[in-house]
Amino acid sequence: MENKLLGFLLLFVRSYTAVGQCIKAFQSRCEVQLKFTASIFTILFLIFSWNVQSQCSPSFAENCEDSHVFCSLSELNGYCCQNPDYPNPTGCTPLCPSGGTSSNTGWWAFVSQGGSVSITITFNNCSVNGQGLKMGIWDACDCSENLVCNPGCNGPNNYTLSANVSSCKTYYFFIDGCNGDVCDFCLTTSGGAPPNIPPISSIGGLRDVCIEACNVRYTAILGGFCEPIYEWTLDGNPVGSESGDLILDFPVEGDFVLCVTAYIGNPQSGSICDQEGPKCITIKARPIPDKVGPPWILCLEALPFRWHAQTVDGPGIYHQTFGDPNSCCKFDSIREFIILDVPEMPEVFYLGCNELDAYIDPTTRQSFNNCQYNRPILLKKSTMPYRCDSSYLLNAVFLDHQVTFREYCDSGKLYLEPRIIDRTNTCDFNNQLSQDYSYRWYIKSDSTKKTIDSVERIELTKKEEYCLEVFVNASYEKISKKCSFIFCEQWDESNFFPYEVCIAGNFDVKPGDSALYGIDTILKPTVTSQTWSVTGGRILTRDGGKDTSDVWILWDDTSFIKTICYQYSNDCGISKKCCKDIRFTSKVGDFFIKPEDIRIIPNPVNQKFNIQTAIEIKILSLYLYDQMGRSVTQWKKPVTLEFDISTSPDGMYYLVIQTDRGMLNKKIILLK
Repeated sequence: MENKLLGFLLLFVRSYTAVGQCIKAFQSRCEVQLKFTASIFTILFLIFSWNVQSQCSPSFAENCEDSHVFCSLSELNGYCCQNPDYPNPTGCTPLCPSGGTSSNTGWWAFVSQGGSVSITITFNNCSVNGQGLKMGIWDACDCSENLVCNPGCNGPNNYTLSANVSSCKTYYFFIDGCNGDVCDFCLTTSGGAPPNIPPISSIGGLRDVCIEACNVRYTAILGGFCEPIYEWTLDGNPVGSESGDLILDFPVEGDFVLCVTAYIGNPQSGSICDQEGPKCITIKARPIPDKVGPPWILCLEALPFRWHAQTVDGPGIYHQTFGDPNSCCKFDSIREFIILDVPEMPEVFYLGCNELDAYIDPTTRQSFNNCQYNRPILLKKSTMPYRCDSSYLLNAVFLDHQVTFREYCDSGKLYLEPRIIDRTNTCDFNNQLSQDYSYRWYIKSDSTKKTIDSVERIELTKKEEYCLEVFVNASYEKISKKCSFIFCEQWDESNFFPYEVCIAGNFDVKPGDSALYGIDTILKPTVTSQTWSVTGGRILTRDGGKDTSDVWILWDDTSFIKTICYQYSNDCGISKKCCKDIRFTSKVGDFFIKPEDIRIIPNPVNQKFNIQTAIEIKILSLYLYDQMGRSVTQWKKPVTLEFDISTSPDGMYYLVIQTDRGMLNKKIILLK
């Protein structure tokens, strides 16, 4: 074919040159030669054209978009052709949804009334490798949907493509050689009669739009069911795609003519099967009038107020341009803003009995339980009708009273007296608060809380836990309130009344010898006097042992009655006298213990201490007392001479040591 083309071109050039020379030289003599040359050219062109088309009329297209559209499937019935004999890989990737690669693809297109159709492809004379053909039908050139496809390569054969198609829609039919194979083929079809486009009844969409309107949709409405290709124009200029829907923008004011035409076929390949239209409408684009809103009344605390893109910082008229994000339409809004004044702040006073008796604002539910002086309380959106903020000045005082008790003796009687401590915080404005007190005493264990007295100081006659209710009549500005506070003492009244204190020492002595005697407890600082008395002996301690806790006694061996007695007194009275009888012993070697016979090591004590004796002494028991005379601990019949006092707090203690030789008192200092 290439040789024929080359020969044809060579003959054409020579003939054209000869004719040109003839015209220049002898125009009249060349008419015969010119006619002869033209005849030869016509014959050669027809021969060449028949060979190029390979008996395909119309021929295949190399690309899907350039396909010739057959106006019915019956036009393809009996169509014979040959797929391209040169590489043309323009198919989809993959060629079929199930696979296949494009090699040398030819394309055709067809339309119909829709329904069930079939195309049978019979192919033979495969001249390259004998593998045969691949074929299929797509609903669009973008390979978005495949109707039917056969990627098999099984040699010369026939294959039928069957599918249901839509009315007026263009479908694209391809044939491709397996691995570049070139085959002759013929088509047999069924179904697919020629379609007709129904009339375009109307164009759906807005006729009146605003300036700068966007995304306005228009739709071509057909009188029947069909899927043609559409062509849209706006004022004669092509717009939009090939679908029946169109989206337009209108950036400027004006009147616009929108038209739509429906057709079946492919304008690119020059094949149009049917056409309807154009159908036209007029669209008017106009500005939206300004919108004036009612006056807007604002509270002063709302400033600065953000009104869309505007900042309202005072009264006046404000303008704002608004736009609809969907339609893009814009319009101006005009509002007048009126600003209200702030109301004056009144004073509010409150008096609470204690911090639990808190002030709670009825509007905001804010709670206050400490002193406040002219504190602004903001009440948001409280005033009517515009819900503006209001406020007032809060002045609040909360009573705070404590009591310390003093228990003491006077003229042999025990009294309990309170001392009221006023800790009320008045924010340094004491002149605004006045108070007076009254009292009520009762016994805590009494469930009825029966009043036993209403005086400030009461006399105590027995050991009880006494409680005092203090009534406070308070006035603050124009507020009066009666509050009560309850306090209970925890004194042990038995510690104030004198009680019997007995003697410790050796009550078995040798005739004519002396011995040391003391008391078996530590006295409280409230003791005013101590008295020792002896029968059958003589007190060797200075001043007869007056106001001392231990004495040396020289016993008279001629007396048959030997007794030692002790008693003390304080502001509450005289203790009961404690007396002990003395017995003589005649055992050889008996003697009394002396202070230097027992040592405490170490002293001061860190945690533990040991007892060391200078002679053989048996420790019978030990008693440890604090400075107030309260028993701390005791060790009876100790099995070791090491003693642990690490659990006691630091301080000075008294240790009473009872031995088989008598009793001693020692001071101990605990310092950890």
